[in-house]
This record gives sequence, C-alpha cells and structure tokens, in this order.
Amino acid sequence: MKKIFTLLSFVTLGTAANAQNLVVNGDFENGLTPWAAGTGTGYTAPTIAPTGGNQGPAYATYAPATATTGFYQNVPVKAGKTYVIEFWYKTTGASAARLWSVYKNSEGTAVYTTKDATTDLFRTSNKYLPIAAAWTKYTAKMPAEATATSLDVAFRAYGGQTTSYDDILAYEEGTMATIDPKTFDKKVKMNTLVSDNLTLIELPSKSTVNIYSVDGKLVSSNRVNSGESINVSKLQKGNYIVTVEDGTNKVSRKIVKK
Repeated sequence: MKKIFTLLSFVTLGTAANAQNLVVNGDFENGLTPWAAGTGTGYTAPTIAPTGGNQGPAYATYAPATATTGFYQNVPVKAGKTYVIEFWYKTTGASAARLWSVYKNSEGTAVYTTKDATTDLFRTSNKYLPIAAAWTKYTAKMPAEATATSLDVAFRAYGGQTTSYDDILAYEEGTMATIDPKTFDKKVKMNTLVSDNLTLIELPSKSTVNIYSVDGKLVSSNRVNSGESINVSKLQKGNYIVTVEDGTNKVSRKIVKK
C-alpha cells in the first residue's frame, strides 16, 4: 500500500508551458524525419533509440560518435524577434555535445546576432555542454539578426563519446500558452474501467502516458494525443496507476483492468 500511496501522490507539478513549437517531431517518436544530418560536411544522422527517452520512449543518439558530426532542422523566424531553444540531452564526455544553431537570411547564408562566439548562446558560448549522465534540460535564447528569415536548430556530437538529444523545442519568446496546474488536472480525462483500450478522452496537449502496476513497475509508456487510445488487452486484470505528464505537469489516475 505504501507504493500505491507514493504513486497516487503524483499531482500536478509546477506550471505547464505549451510552446508553439517550430520544430517538427522534436521528441523523435516518429523517427528522424524531418531532422537531417548536418550542418558540416560529412556529418551523419543520429540513430533513433526506441526506449529510454526523456519523456516518451524514443530519442536521437550517437552511440558513440566516430567523429565530429551533428544534425539539424531549419525553421522559419521573424527578424528582430527573440527565439528560445530548449532541449534535453545526456553525454558521457566533457567535449562531446554542443548546441550549434545559427540564423540564416533569405539566401541561406548564416547571419550572426553577435560576432563574438563567446557570447553566442546558440553556439553554447563557444563551449561544450556539461557532462550529464542523466537527461538534463538546456535552454538558450537570442534575438534574430536583422535580416534573418530562418534558424538552423542544430546540434553536434564529437568522436568517441555517446551523446543523445530529446524533446527539442524552438519558439518565439512570449508565445507560451500557460496552463494552470489545476486546469491541467481537470482537462485530463480517461476511462478508468478498461477492457482492451485505455482511451485518453481529453488531454490539454500531447503527453507521455505511463502505466504502473501497484508495486510500482512500469508496464507501458506512450506519447499520446487527445482522443487516442492505448491497447492494454495484454495486461492482467487488476488495479493500475496511470500518470500523464506534459514535461512540467504530472497527474495520476487509478484504473481497473477488467
């Protein structure tokens, strides 16, 4: 019963920020597309690991990288606006990971907000990301250069080290649609007596839905949109705890598999 109480105590945590994300497939749950190898010559695309991601199961990884490499996605921006890049990463080495993003003009030429690499936050201030054995969040923001029309949201990995990325966001500052924790809790609706399918009748946004046995064992993890269902037909009859989280907020529900 102590374990059940611990799981049931997962209430909403903090305030959820549902950004108008400019990148597509930032959680890699749909493979790599439209991310691509780049932006350097000879760069290779990461592989997609099927389990162990930050929120959902999948994530992008070089395990390990054999040389300096990276991947990116180009997104549209407005000149003069400030943009934020958020992501989660983990890496085994001190010189193994780097945010390597840059604004571009209409001709596809790189244009820099600052000429000093040590103050370019989208180039990790000319440094590497700190070693992180577990998933770690990193955030950077910079105003777009006066002629910028797009942004390469780009990441690097370096030879001999395992480096992974997940849950990538890029958005214009101030476009956050804030959801109150109590509102998030009220908006999460599902059937609590289930047979073959657990249906997420209503979700505020795409979320990670985990199902735990009463002894705390994770038996299912899925990224789900509002209205979608999870097949639970193979689960044994009994009680389970379902947690729903969007990256900041987390709520729990008790369900019964009949």
